[in-house]
Amino acid sequence: MLRKVLSIVLFSIFFIGAFAQNGGNRTYPHSLYGRSHWVDSVFSTLDQEAKIGQLFMMPVSSYASPDEIDVLTSQLKDFSLGGVYITGGGPLSHARVLNLLQKNSKVPLLAGISAEWGLSQTLDSTMSFQKPMVASAWREDSLVTIWANQIALQMKMMGLHVNFAPNADNEVFFGDYLRYFSNDENRVGQRAVAFTKALQSENILSVAKHLPRNLPMTGSVKDSTLILHLDQIDTAGFVAFQRLIENGVDGILTNYLHFSLQNEKEIIPASLSQVFITEILRKKMKFNGLVFADVSNFNKSSRKMKAGDAELLAFETGNDILLNSNHFGAAIKKIYKRLKKDKLLQQQLDASVKKVLEAKFNAGLSHFHPIETDNLLRRLHSPEASLINHQLAEAAVTVVKNVNDFLPIATLENNSFFCLSIGKGKENEFAHYLKKYAPFETASLMSARDTLALDLKGKTIVIGIFQYAANLEKELTAWVNRLSPKQNVVLVHFGNPASLNGYKNTVASIAAYTDQDYMSEVVPQIIFGALAAQGVLPVDISGMKNGHAIPTEKTGRFSYSVPEAAGLDSRTLEKIKSIMKEAIDDGATPGCHVLIAKDGKVVFEQSEGWLSYDKTNPVTDETIYDLASVTKVSATLQTTMFLYEHGLIDLNKKASLYLPELRESNKKDLILKDILTHQSGLWPTVFFWTKTLENSKHLPEYYNTEESSNYPYPVSGNIFAVKSMKDSLWKWTIESKVREKPPRTPYDFRYSDVGSYILQHLAEKILNQPMEDFLEQNLYEPLGAYTIGYLPLTRFPIQRIAPTENDTTFRKTLLVGYVHDQGAAMHGGVAGHAGLFGDANDLAKLGQLWLQKGQYGGVQYFKPETLSLFTSKQYEGSRRALGWDRPPPSGEWVSPTSSYASSKTFGHTGFTGTCIWVDPEFNLVYVFLSNRVNPDMNNNKLGNANIRPRIHDVIYQAMFNYCSH
Repeated sequence: MLRKVLSIVLFSIFFIGAFAQNGGNRTYPHSLYGRSHWVDSVFSTLDQEAKIGQLFMMPVSSYASPDEIDVLTSQLKDFSLGGVYITGGGPLSHARVLNLLQKNSKVPLLAGISAEWGLSQTLDSTMSFQKPMVASAWREDSLVTIWANQIALQMKMMGLHVNFAPNADNEVFFGDYLRYFSNDENRVGQRAVAFTKALQSENILSVAKHLPRNLPMTGSVKDSTLILHLDQIDTAGFVAFQRLIENGVDGILTNYLHFSLQNEKEIIPASLSQVFITEILRKKMKFNGLVFADVSNFNKSSRKMKAGDAELLAFETGNDILLNSNHFGAAIKKIYKRLKKDKLLQQQLDASVKKVLEAKFNAGLSHFHPIETDNLLRRLHSPEASLINHQLAEAAVTVVKNVNDFLPIATLENNSFFCLSIGKGKENEFAHYLKKYAPFETASLMSARDTLALDLKGKTIVIGIFQYAANLEKELTAWVNRLSPKQNVVLVHFGNPASLNGYKNTVASIAAYTDQDYMSEVVPQIIFGALAAQGVLPVDISGMKNGHAIPTEKTGRFSYSVPEAAGLDSRTLEKIKSIMKEAIDDGATPGCHVLIAKDGKVVFEQSEGWLSYDKTNPVTDETIYDLASVTKVSATLQTTMFLYEHGLIDLNKKASLYLPELRESNKKDLILKDILTHQSGLWPTVFFWTKTLENSKHLPEYYNTEESSNYPYPVSGNIFAVKSMKDSLWKWTIESKVREKPPRTPYDFRYSDVGSYILQHLAEKILNQPMEDFLEQNLYEPLGAYTIGYLPLTRFPIQRIAPTENDTTFRKTLLVGYVHDQGAAMHGGVAGHAGLFGDANDLAKLGQLWLQKGQYGGVQYFKPETLSLFTSKQYEGSRRALGWDRPPPSGEWVSPTSSYASSKTFGHTGFTGTCIWVDPEFNLVYVFLSNRVNPDMNNNKLGNANIRPRIHDVIYQAMFNYCSH
């Protein structure tokens, strides 16, 4: 037992230190012995030239050719170099090169990189995290910790140990503003310290850089450089660096100092001043960590230097580690020669080398492991990192002005919206996400002349000013200010927030900082209340100090995020793409779209394929589909619920009570409840269209090739139905036969479209209004589901609509924007059983309303008890609810839903290859849209391959897999 305890103690002493943090002023009692033992043992193996070599970090790019890599490897061996500074490359090539260099180094190499916002700052094909200014817009330092922790974890995957960050400057420049935290030195210090500590928690060394530009001291100016005497230096001007030093920053890069020191003979840049490093950094500021110098910048001093001179000067100045040297041989020789004449420099060398070795130990290099290349790209782009990045974007957007709480925009009806993009094309990510909430016209301004063609009167205008539109912005600021008092203008600035100074009359102003890293999709969500504004100003602008912000509220509309935000495993959801591709490759449908919303978040939206099999135009998430029988629940059933809720109908009464014309027909005893559950005995299929043809030709008493007051109803592009057609259809509906059954026995379930004909007629009679108008005014428009509706060609370009059947029997044309169902077409495209068109996003809004018991966007459209009644099972022996379909009892092989769907699930399918399913148990909405009937409605491959239920299965598997992680 004692031997076991002793082994544990020894392990702690010798090996736990390998994961300890390093820092200028930090100590690690638990690892001191293990660290010093390793440092001393390695140090003792180094000769004089090898010690000097440890001071150098060699610039390395994996873009280099094989011959260049061979040269780097030879230099590494010849000069015993201490580390590498990564300057470019891709993840896999970087991993291979760094593994090769580490393999050929006697002492493990310290690998550094500039990664202020992640590896993407230097390496391609890697994830970009938020920029420092965005990070300074977060309310809490805890988010800075999360942000920097993710950067550190990615660095560790890539075998990197030193991050040349944070930037501690506090003067924000327009051209490169995102690299700065703030223009307030205290805010810079606070965020820089949080960043540093998070890196160190993962054993990544943090090297601060960019000392302050606007130092609070006096001096003369020469060639735009501040000239100071030593006694003018006030270390209070280094507030951020002082805080970093006090909190144990590992290193400081002395280049990019923005002042020079004057002694009796000459003016010396501070980065080249031994006095500055020794007297200011070491003594006054008590910094004991590593001092780095980029020797490539030393050649820019007033001296003309030969090979090796810059490195010698940097060493003599007091720097511990030298970056970007191209003259290792000459530099080592000159330093070696100088050491023979100066014992103090020898002591400095030994101290610097030991500090370098301590840094290596604390970075875990005493137990070096090669970079693991298997699934490296996949691991770098992990779903967890994407989720964090998305949430960090959500936390940064800052509302700085909001007159009369204009934001979030709550009311959509009777409102016209216009998105104006300055400095970017009109079809951009920002405009795309705005259109997920409301119908936006879009335009782009690329010059001041473009304003002349705009008609903005009476519209709510959202202006996006993009990051690289600075010159154009100057031309347009006055125009925006003239526009603002006349109507509501929401200004979104995707650039330096200081630019907001110029805009005086907007109803709302938002600082978004950048149009990258999810910001373009987050801002529209805040404008429409799907998310609350959380960010604060990171800089001072006119009339507002840093930290200023106006919080906004959520309205309960859809937000858009990544699957993990709602507890789904995104890698499992990748299977959906394979199933969609299978459907297209097998000819089950030319194109399709899948949308998944969970917990009020749209977390998966994927389009696959083409509008038709000619593969000319791809489908997108804005493609509008013929919803077919999904019309029954998305249109007719909504009016039925309204009538029920307002006491205008009794579901247990006969339809003939409200429609007297049925009293003398075979439908006189039909109960509304039975019609809704498809067990009233109505005939399953009635082909009314055959009554209007003779010898396959359209009878002139029913149709004309031109639209007129007598032929107002569009059946197809060149066929219009007679004005009396709806009366004929209603007469034929009344006269249609019903199923036979034994006396005194109830009808069993048999699906029929005829019930929806009756329910539409009932609704329009009681409401005294066409059903399509009622739904548009009371549901679709206020909901923001503006693509949902009948007759899409009156509202959208034909190119946006998925074609359906090439109808060779009735209309004899390819149907695009005209309802596929023949009966609905005879109604002029507006019917109770079919005729509704829409995109997946807007259909999902209806699903979310149903899921939330009649509420969406802060508006209660139906009472919760109404939804509870209509979505519940009504009869034993039938799975149907009132209007809605539901999953079959467990054990049945054929099901329109996933076998994992809960018993509370409700929804509907459509003949054209559509469906929507809502599962309250899992807070889930699933939409599948396709045009599987193009060009032939007899194509049943979609159903035969069980495409829709299989995709539904994957959604549940993604939830289960997420929970099992």
